Amino acid sequence: MCAVNDDQPDEWFRNSSSSVWGVLAIGAAVAIIVVDAITGWHPVTTAGAVLFALVAYAAFIRTKVGVSNGDFVLHHLYSTVRFPMAALESVSVGRTLGAYAGGRTYVSGAVGRSIRDAVKGAKRDHNPLRNQTDFIEDRLNALAQDARDRRRIKRDSEEQFALAEDVRRTWDWPLIGVTVIVAVVFVVLFFL
Repeated sequence: MCAVNDDQPDEWFRNSSSSVWGVLAIGAAVAIIVVDAITGWHPVTTAGAVLFALVAYAAFIRTKVGVSNGDFVLHHLYSTVRFPMAALESVSVGRTLGAYAGGRTYVSGAVGRSIRDAVKGAKRDHNPLRNQTDFIEDRLNALAQDARDRRRIKRDSEEQFALAEDVRRTWDWPLIGVTVIVAVVFVVLFFL
């Protein structure tokens, strides 16, 4: 199926702390490399720090959810899943984001509630003006409804389920390759 560009501007979401933690983790890895170089270079320490920085990048910086070119997009650690926004039945956010389309659930850790808010569940106040995850949940559900309205597709219709068949997963092979190479180098150096 061909994706329809609904002239919807790109919108991306992640927990506000993700970028901060990612930068801090990568900064810590760089600091370890610098300190190791100053105090007497150990290749295993450098390889471990580089591996840590790569995984921190994948987990905290790369992961996000959003809308791009009329598609719902989930950037995972090493892959990207996308399908037409109109196929999205609903989004709910607990500890992780759950997106439902075509009878399947797509999960992303890019957006999630704190343990305290997740435990409260229905007892907590739903306030998109003060709570980022409530805003993201409401915004994605509204964008999905807008996409269905533009295509004149009813929710839970055969047309919507047909759109959900257009799920595409791509892998970030360069990042996977670099991570595997650094991991192998780290393991070899560790056991030498």
